[in-house]
Amino acid sequence: MPELQQVGVLELIKAPVVIGENVVQRMEVTDLTLDMPAIKVRDINAVVSDIQTDVIEDKVIIQGIIHKQIFYVGTDDIIHHQAEDIAFSTFIDVPGAEPGMEVLIEPTIEHIVTKLVANGTILHQKVVLQFFVKVLSVQQLIVETGSGPLVKADRVIGENSVQTMVMNDVSLAVKAIKIVDISAEVMELDTEVIEDKVIIQGVVHKQLFYIGEDEVEHHQAEDIPFSEFVDIPGAEPGMNVQVHPAVEHIKQELSSDGNRVNQEIVLELFVKVTESVQINVVTGDDSLVMLPEVIGENTKQILSETTLALDQTAIKIKEITAVFEDINAVVINDKVIVQGIIHKQIFYVGEDNIEYHQAENVPFSTFVDVMGARPDMDVDVIPSVAFIKPLLSHDGNLLTQKVIGDIFVKVTENIQFNVNEVGPYGI
Repeated sequence: MPELQQVGVLELIKAPVVIGENVVQRMEVTDLTLDMPAIKVRDINAVVSDIQTDVIEDKVIIQGIIHKQIFYVGTDDIIHHQAEDIAFSTFIDVPGAEPGMEVLIEPTIEHIVTKLVANGTILHQKVVLQFFVKVLSVQQLIVETGSGPLVKADRVIGENSVQTMVMNDVSLAVKAIKIVDISAEVMELDTEVIEDKVIIQGVVHKQLFYIGEDEVEHHQAEDIPFSEFVDIPGAEPGMNVQVHPAVEHIKQELSSDGNRVNQEIVLELFVKVTESVQINVVTGDDSLVMLPEVIGENTKQILSETTLALDQTAIKIKEITAVFEDINAVVINDKVIVQGIIHKQIFYVGEDNIEYHQAENVPFSTFVDVMGARPDMDVDVIPSVAFIKPLLSHDGNLLTQKVIGDIFVKVTENIQFNVNEVGPYGI
């Protein structure tokens, strides 16, 4: 009898699996008529923008814009500027790629060659582009944890499906003799995770096409809100949720007088709940995944002390709430610079015994030490308010506030490695 494989703790995670990657080069040749005849090209700055990708079978189609800033010396010995946008389109082979997969693309402008022609009135340009493309497929994997890179991953808490029916009668703008088609799609999805459940709200957007008594095809649109919930044991507030809606069936019935249409739409909602965790994943020889490796993390406390002139003379401070907003973070060597706004809502009682409200935005800036951090790494910032202390002046016109905040920072960098996948029973 074969021995059972001994494995460590198993985790069901959702991870991007690398399907393939490739590099393609392309040269764009253009002629630009200059606003002023030139005697010399001083500089050309070019960037690739507005990139759009479309994954088809075994290929990725790439479209975008080359935005150029051209500086040249005119015949008047003045430096002139001219901008140019060049649209481009190309494709790259990535075996295994399929529609719906994710794409990471890194464009690089490798070289720009210029030549003035037609007595300096036309600028002939050759721009060499390089595109590095990686195709990913998000999959669920059972992996072994233990010794291995410390990564941030999405642990699958649970998943479930629910069907719901949306019914309504719609009054037609024109009396109909025949329904040609009804299409429907789910839009504006909003979710809320509560204990062991996920509440889903959204809108079914319908397009109704019908033939009127005038023998002309008419169109009518309608939005119908819906609400549903699905049971997912283990779900808790704050967890991540993904919803994949599908329209399963549409049934319509035209009234005998042709003025109304009764519709029944069956929706299927597939829901997955995940939780962001840090785990050491054992490497192996199975699927090649790309996950963010944790470089380091740290927490720093900040103290914000401000004095605010109140709109009304106060006799009592009832409540102060504060949240962090507009957080911006920049990673430098061994540090993360964090900037943002502390948004405060102040509720106080005036001399007339009426409760008043006043808001205050206080900018802040700090840095957090994270050894190993380098520019271009990714960063997660989770700020929280730890303490608020108000102090009202004797005359009730000034409010001094001390706010202590905790700034938690995690720096990560995407890495690729092969995992050791394990069957559901560890065999």
